[in-house]
Amino acid sequence: MKKNESKIRVLIDTDADFDDYMAMLYLLKHPAIDVTGITVTGTGDVHLTPGVSNVSNMLTLLDNSNALKIPVARGAKAPMIYSNTFPGDARDAANAHYDAPFPGKNPNAPLDDAQAFLRDYFINGDTPTTLLCIGGGSNWGRLFDSAKSDPELRAALDKNLEHIVMMGGNLLPEFVTPGAEGNIQPTMQPNPYYTNKVAEWNIFVDVRGAQEIFASGIPITLVALNATSQVPITKDFVAQLEKINNPIATFLTEVLESSTIKGGIGAYLDFWDPLAACVITNPELVTTQSFSIRVEQELDEENDKSGMIIVDQKNGYSVKVALTANASAVYSTFLEVIAN
Repeated sequence: MKKNESKIRVLIDTDADFDDYMAMLYLLKHPAIDVTGITVTGTGDVHLTPGVSNVSNMLTLLDNSNALKIPVARGAKAPMIYSNTFPGDARDAANAHYDAPFPGKNPNAPLDDAQAFLRDYFINGDTPTTLLCIGGGSNWGRLFDSAKSDPELRAALDKNLEHIVMMGGNLLPEFVTPGAEGNIQPTMQPNPYYTNKVAEWNIFVDVRGAQEIFASGIPITLVALNATSQVPITKDFVAQLEKINNPIATFLTEVLESSTIKGGIGAYLDFWDPLAACVITNPELVTTQSFSIRVEQELDEENDKSGMIIVDQKNGYSVKVALTANASAVYSTFLEVIAN
């Protein structure tokens, strides 16, 4: 983006996992991005109350009084359907922000109601905005659902919500090459308690919320496991991040080297949410293909396929899906922004 062009305004929806911090801080540091609000969901990795506090205090890493004023809003307490949840130990670690300290406490209080914040943002604003959705669908699924009976909100969303970049989902090998299997069981080893082998976590935690987003009619780029699996978080990447030696890089390094996360480096952890953030600024980092997709809604605890992304020409919704990614370019893009 040229210096004389206006910044991209971005709303972030997050469940404050380790990779959410990577994505949020990348956008907060990027010179071409203006983060205009952050909504937090309690239906993903973090529990809602500590998640809101963590995201608010994360802004102190920017050492910028304007950053501290970015609205942080309290969102969904529960998914729109079912009660799928992350493992307890993962949630405990996210609640404690992986024992990586923030510089201080944000003096600006978070907002109590994400739905009220988002409605006001779109109805009383007139600036085109992109959504980075990296926390599942609970907050925005509710917003699109409420817009069905709120013509003023629906018109405002159609006018000013330009694009949704969402990390989530996977297209199975039966639908596309390269295909990607689900990540529910692999990230719960050695004792997975869900039978689901076909879904990705962000979709799985609120299958109806995700479906409402896909059905919204807003242009969507879905950064799926097909692409993120090609950008693993490696020990070399963490070493390069550590060398940057500024407050944000140090915080992210401490998160990645925490006891909960470190064992997955070079093993099963990928550039999930930060790849989605990088796609907003550098869409050429991935290749995409348009599909008509829907989310499997039915829950069967013995052979669960809820959250599976299904290619369905008759009943699906048009979504661009990221299928491949240029790993070396992603690493260099991310590290350059964090270093500046």
